[in-house]
Amino acid sequence: MILSAPGFENTNFGRLGYAGAMVFATLVAGWLYRRGQDTSELTREQRWGIAFGGVLGATFAAKIPFVLGSTTTGGWFGLWLSDGKTLLWGLTGGYIGVEVAKWSLYVRQRTGDRFTVPVAVAIGIGRIGCLFNGCCYGVPTDDSWGVRSGLADGGRVLRHPAPLYEMAFHLGFAILATIGLRKGILRERWMLVYLISYCLFRFVSEFWREEPQLWMGLTFYQLSAVPIAIAFATVLVARSVGQRNGLSENEG
Repeated sequence: MILSAPGFENTNFGRLGYAGAMVFATLVAGWLYRRGQDTSELTREQRWGIAFGGVLGATFAAKIPFVLGSTTTGGWFGLWLSDGKTLLWGLTGGYIGVEVAKWSLYVRQRTGDRFTVPVAVAIGIGRIGCLFNGCCYGVPTDDSWGVRSGLADGGRVLRHPAPLYEMAFHLGFAILATIGLRKGILRERWMLVYLISYCLFRFVSEFWREEPQLWMGLTFYQLSAVPIAIAFATVLVARSVGQRNGLSENEG
């Protein structure tokens, strides 16, 4: 990829920059998770099982849209091993994977709050890798902060730095969640708020990303974001009502 943005010189980063960003994101997420306050009584097996369920669910779900929509002739197995994936479905699959793992391991306590900040920071850092690699590129722009993507058109035109917009969203949410967790706001609901917020952000951000329009000028990810947001919002409302009723009973 050739970057052309304020403060950057034209440099070839490509897959090496992408891989480096992903490794760094994983290390930072692990460090944040370990230093976070843990008030749970989960066993080591339960912790690893929940983590495995989240990773497995995210990995599988992130590949589904790419595999179903791909016209690559490399074979079914090759498609699953290729780079294509979508964050929107990956986050959804990760949440479902965690819930399935908790159910199977008889874990009934909420665990999302401790994962929210590490996940958001990791994704924010990972988007830098997308910028280096030239993927997830935006639509053409005349703005001075545009970047060039070799994957899009050989780097001929400036495009919206969509990965940087996403990076700002995820890191900004991580800061917001950190403050909220310290103040005890939205306890046990931050992961759901994060997922709903990303659905809304992704719906809007698709207008500056170059994706095929499927129906009424909307992209596949916009059409996916709406039902996913509604589903998570339903869970959030149910959880909030349950907490309120539990508090009322305790006060009574």
